Amino acid sequence: MFDNFNFEVAGIFKKCEKEMEDLKHPYVGSEHLLLAILANNDKLSKTLNGYGITYNRFKKELIDVVGVGSKKSDIKLYTPLLKRVIEGALSDAKEENNGLVTPTHLFLALLEESEGIAIRILISLDVNLDKLYKELRSKNSQNKEKLTIYEIGRNLNKEVNLKEKIVGREKEITLLIETLLRKNKNNPLLVGKAGTGKTAIVEELARRIELGKVTNELLNKKIIMLEMSSLVAGTKYRGEFEERLNKIIEEVINEEDIILFVDEIHTLVNAGGAEGAIDASNILKPYLARGKLKCIGATTTEEFDKFIAKDKALERRFQKIFIQEPNEADTEFILKSIKKEYEDHHHITITSKNIKDIISLANKYIYNKNNPDKCIDVLDSVCAKVKLHNLTNNPLEKLNAELEKVQKAKKEYIIKQDYVNALKAKTQADNIKNKIVLIKQKPQNKIMKSDILKVIENKTNIPILENKAKIFNKLRKDLNKTIIGQKKAVDKILLNFKRKQKSNNLKPMSLLLSGPTGVGKTYTVKTIAKSLNINLIRLDMSEYNLDTSVNKLIGVSAGYVGYNDDYIFKQVKDNPYSLILLDEIEKACPKVINLFLQILDEGWITTSDNEKIKFDNTLIFMTSNANVQNTMGFSNTAVDNNFLSKEIISRIDDIISYEPIDKQTAKKYINLKNKDLDEEAILTKSNYQKYGFRELDRTIKALEVSKVK
Repeated sequence: MFDNFNFEVAGIFKKCEKEMEDLKHPYVGSEHLLLAILANNDKLSKTLNGYGITYNRFKKELIDVVGVGSKKSDIKLYTPLLKRVIEGALSDAKEENNGLVTPTHLFLALLEESEGIAIRILISLDVNLDKLYKELRSKNSQNKEKLTIYEIGRNLNKEVNLKEKIVGREKEITLLIETLLRKNKNNPLLVGKAGTGKTAIVEELARRIELGKVTNELLNKKIIMLEMSSLVAGTKYRGEFEERLNKIIEEVINEEDIILFVDEIHTLVNAGGAEGAIDASNILKPYLARGKLKCIGATTTEEFDKFIAKDKALERRFQKIFIQEPNEADTEFILKSIKKEYEDHHHITITSKNIKDIISLANKYIYNKNNPDKCIDVLDSVCAKVKLHNLTNNPLEKLNAELEKVQKAKKEYIIKQDYVNALKAKTQADNIKNKIVLIKQKPQNKIMKSDILKVIENKTNIPILENKAKIFNKLRKDLNKTIIGQKKAVDKILLNFKRKQKSNNLKPMSLLLSGPTGVGKTYTVKTIAKSLNINLIRLDMSEYNLDTSVNKLIGVSAGYVGYNDDYIFKQVKDNPYSLILLDEIEKACPKVINLFLQILDEGWITTSDNEKIKFDNTLIFMTSNANVQNTMGFSNTAVDNNFLSKEIISRIDDIISYEPIDKQTAKKYINLKNKDLDEEAILTKSNYQKYGFRELDRTIKALEVSKVK
């Protein structure tokens, strides 16, 4: 029965008993119930006050009629009348409010009994009980769950898990409650990055209302989550959307105990705004200004700036509450506070070391999400992964099968009267049972760091679990096998890879490969991409020779044609483990070259849509036909020696020079291509000293074609 009473009604019964003790009456009756209802500062007590039924007036009349006892009673006996009132309230609530009793149900049941001291006193006070009953019954008889707001919205009070909790957000929750308690401008707007816990804060408020851990003004409130998609759905004709929204607003104002919660509140702007109609935000503005309608909104910082900030009238009606992303210490506190829920759900032990590893690795490799959402997401995924692995490698199955086999053998020994072996089998069975008990009592499901790394690798497409020594050896083997005549350059590239593997530097590794055309610079980069199995983004810099070419990399600015179109660096966002090749960089526009200044310096860049893209796990290779020296700049007079600024040169990790191919290298290359060809003839006909391997390829193909003819 008591499951049907919320904290408010349970408090009323406590007040009943307190009134009985104060008046030293031997029982708890209907008069004490009415005193408790009048002492409760809610909508019902205000209605009763309007009929002249106040706490002080009723208590004075009760003392005059019944008097005060001489001795307190230790036993709290409910009168038969009061028990019937409670049963009547339960019966009404079952039909009208999903079985949840409210103070109004109790008072209506009291009036319906039409007897008892409380009724007699009300009659003596000249209260029009018929009118009062009709008014309360008409308000209460509307099945609230059938209101439009309940059909379209979701009651968060009923959806939240009372056992869960949100931690580390006391300041924001306090500001939220303070704003709701204000007389004017009592509409809080939670603004923050996606994943910082805006919706969770509102759910925590709903949880506290259900648990009675809020002020009296919020005790009876219901937070109804309204989604614009549900509101607009099914409105086919002009004016139908406005009619539905106005009806909902009217219901919310009349009920008084509803707080609207609009997640992604920026969708209000232009919602339902067809030709000749006004959108949802303009319909809501007057009601928000009067303070009769309480509305909580939540939106991201970007959407707030894009939609709400431009509508000054709408922005003015909300009180902004900024939800900052928690730092590592706060995130650790949050995860430690909620880890018990995940341990109980997954039956997995989560250690403090696991939590620290999750936070450290998630912050290092997951760029496009925010705390605490991304760390909680990783924690949940890791637990699910370990749980699945342990289900397929469950030691209990093997032990149970072994136990069954031993017990069967024991029975056979007993039948044969071989008691010595039967005793051994029994001892063996007892040992197996003890092992099973230990496994069940102490969960063996533990999270290893490799599990966390694997989950993050799957989420980010960044290989972080592979053996670095194995990768390096494979790269060295592939480069030495395929790159001919550039031993010094290859060794220098490998040295830089070794430094990068040992370094914790978050900047991308950048190398400039310089030398004559056709000596294998671009081919080296392609070989590296193939060996590492890395995404190759090749940019032919001859296509980036205009000032506007920057837009191809970071996108077009807002207000220009092509805004929101795809751009090259979006590939890095989707696949951070990439190799960017800037081929023939001397042909690029200086603005394009300078764009890489911040990438090489800070390891990130901001795109045209104000999105931050990190290059921590990206390799940047540049090739140039110019002869670049570390100190003297570009000494090749055929090339403009100012195409790279000193700032960018100083930020490049290393400049690697490729030598022109000599006769010995050319012969080796020809043999690799086709051993049957005349080496001297090819060397004589081709200008390989100037054009490198490409010229040798052309000559070889020409000779092969002539032989076929």
